Amino acid sequence: MAKIDVLTESFKMKSEKFAIGCQSYEELGQWDTENDGPMSSYYRQELIGIALRILAADGVITQKEADYANRCFSFEYTKEEYEAFYELTEDLILDESFSEDFSNGITKLKAVNEKLAAAYKELLTNMLEIIIASDGHIAENEIAEAKKLRALCG
Repeated sequence: MAKIDVLTESFKMKSEKFAIGCQSYEELGQWDTENDGPMSSYYRQELIGIALRILAADGVITQKEADYANRCFSFEYTKEEYEAFYELTEDLILDESFSEDFSNGITKLKAVNEKLAAAYKELLTNMLEIIIASDGHIAENEIAEAKKLRALCG
């Protein structure tokens, strides 16, 4: 099995464990589901947005990138659908407030549980590796974006 396939399977397993952890903290009343929605959905949406940022960082979304994003998130989108979705959400994904929103999400998670926050950071790092390596070409823009996101994790 190729390294990227191992990373993808690891991401899926870690995602499931993270979702279970989120549910546990919701049940303990440590997450405001009324205002923020389900905790696992909140962070899954954030990961999907980050994946789109990385997918499009080099200006091209390849079929292999789309395939691995599909495997990570259990989607069945074509590369064209990813491109269209990126075009529709580009302003939100690249908005200057993204960094602040992302940092706030990490801060919220740390307030709930440090280990869960560490698990999320591991998911993020794992996903970045998958997306960047999936097309066999690592562009400088992808590396810069990944560094920026890792720095925001603190």
